[in-house]
Amino acid sequence: MISVKLPDGSAKQLSDGASAADLAKSISDGLARVAVAAKVDGKVVDLQLPLRDGANVQIITKKDKEALDVLRHSAAHLMADAILRIFPKAELTIGPVVDEGFYYDIYLPEGKISESDFPRIEAEMAKIAKEGHPFVRCVSDYDDANEFYARYKAIDGGQNKFKQELVQGIKDRGEELSFYKHGEFIDLCRGPHVPDTGWLKFVKLTKVSGSYWRADANREQLQRVYGIAFFTKQELEDHFKFLEEARKRDHRVLGEQLELFFMDEDAPGFPFFYPKGAMIWNQLVNFMRENLRRRGYVEVKTPIVLSEQMWHTSGHYANYMQNMFFTKMKLRDEKNPENIRDNVDEERPMAVKPMNCPGHLMLYRTRLHSYNEFPLRIAEMGLVHRRELSGVRHGLFRVQAFTQDDAHHFCTPDQIKGEISLLIGFFKEIYGAFGLDDVHIELSTRPAKSIGSEEMWEKAESALKTTLDEMGVVYKLNPGDGAFYGPKIDFHIRDSLKRSWQCGTIQLDFSMPARFGLQYVGPDGGRHTPVMIHRACYGSVERFMGILIEHFAGAFPLWLAPVQVQIIPVSEKFIDYAKQVNARLLEFGLRSEVNLKDDRVGYKIREASLQKIPYALVVGEKEVEAGSINVRSRDKGELGEMQLDKFLESLESWRK
Repeated sequence: MISVKLPDGSAKQLSDGASAADLAKSISDGLARVAVAAKVDGKVVDLQLPLRDGANVQIITKKDKEALDVLRHSAAHLMADAILRIFPKAELTIGPVVDEGFYYDIYLPEGKISESDFPRIEAEMAKIAKEGHPFVRCVSDYDDANEFYARYKAIDGGQNKFKQELVQGIKDRGEELSFYKHGEFIDLCRGPHVPDTGWLKFVKLTKVSGSYWRADANREQLQRVYGIAFFTKQELEDHFKFLEEARKRDHRVLGEQLELFFMDEDAPGFPFFYPKGAMIWNQLVNFMRENLRRRGYVEVKTPIVLSEQMWHTSGHYANYMQNMFFTKMKLRDEKNPENIRDNVDEERPMAVKPMNCPGHLMLYRTRLHSYNEFPLRIAEMGLVHRRELSGVRHGLFRVQAFTQDDAHHFCTPDQIKGEISLLIGFFKEIYGAFGLDDVHIELSTRPAKSIGSEEMWEKAESALKTTLDEMGVVYKLNPGDGAFYGPKIDFHIRDSLKRSWQCGTIQLDFSMPARFGLQYVGPDGGRHTPVMIHRACYGSVERFMGILIEHFAGAFPLWLAPVQVQIIPVSEKFIDYAKQVNARLLEFGLRSEVNLKDDRVGYKIREASLQKIPYALVVGEKEVEAGSINVRSRDKGELGEMQLDKFLESLESWRK
């Protein structure tokens, strides 16, 4: 007999060799029917895995967060099986679960899979699901004589070099070679999977795109087929409703419709802002500047281009070079001006800054500082440039030039907690101003590629962890995802569609101040190296603006709307009165305009609605005679006729 521990602290006696499925059935037939997988000693495994004596076991059902990944992993195998049945010359590579569902990378020596093939593939998937084949884990040695290994190699023709490469990698690492099969299909896999294909009734293919083997553009081009899976039909339908709403809110589409920004192929990844977009951008910057002022920041401005040598000192050249833009000199040949000499060697090579921190370090070291000046908070709305491949650039979310609401705190070690505490409250207040109140925090530790000693990293990580713990902040540990110069606290916000966005960051750095020789005079009269805290709340002003466009679906709150009021005269006779009203609104501080287009009134009102302008004021003969306006609110509907003073009075709280 063996004994296993359950989540409620109780123990359960089972026969030797009993599985998690046996455990579920011993608890209740109902639990056995809904069991998806199990978590054994913190690891998600199949229900069929034999349990060890003393194991901590939790039965996973569809209510548990881990269940959906298990389902989608199994759906990827289902899709691969169906594709091989329809495209027998296809060669399988890998099929992981991702945030948007799952995918499988497929190599096709001839032909291609398109979305027009999806109905056939989905029909085959439904057939396999209905057959209810069990998912069975198989272990093999590296021998062609082994039944499972031979079957795996033969399943897609026997000459799949991608599989050979995967198997060789597993062998080189000395790991176990495991497969999962259902019916006649078998694939290399660690698992876990749902009990059988009957669980995979609500699966849908979503898109197909190109990819490269091992994400290497010099390797074979593959086709990446994406899909999504849920436990119920309702969940699947709700997902596609969500996607439709997300498409309506796409900031790239709204950016064009609302005349906010555009992109041009002659400036890839470099956004152009129309007047309305520039107005929103400036409002975001001004709002942040006012909040910085109230918290004792001083604002500076540093150069965009700095010497290449400086980036060696900072560590960016060694750790970030592939993302940087470097300047290059071009010269005309003196004897033949038609000939251009490229990449002429310069006495001092230069690079465009991808980050603002080195400039602030250089500014700090221009004079000796005292501990009495600390904490010293230096801010900059700094324009940075970072190379991004064309395949990952995406509207304002992934650009090659953006403005960071950047700042660096220079302080003593005993001031770290106070500064981190200030920043956490500061960031949450900023996000709350936009209705982004659902915030969760992650603590990211040392990455594989980093600068600084082990001792320095341990000290920095401990300082952040201790501060968060003492403040009682709930956070998730994210090992290996810190900046190359220090650990960080990341802020993830959820928008109106409950999508998560990583925005703010607080990074603790003991390394760069030492690399740049920064010092301050302490209370003991001695020289000490300051602690440096990197922080950005928006992260990128442009990206944050893109998030807000989708969060508000373009219907910005009054204070942020690029045009707050539009005045619509019913005919040319009332243009002068419309202009008088506009003058009052401008004097009040509103961003208003008069629609002077030669269109019908109904069309103008509809256009104001489509442009998501908070207020449309219609003026005609009746309003001129009464000295009034007829108000239509975007959010509250028809407000009717009222005096202009009363309308302005209703907006006093906004002006304050």
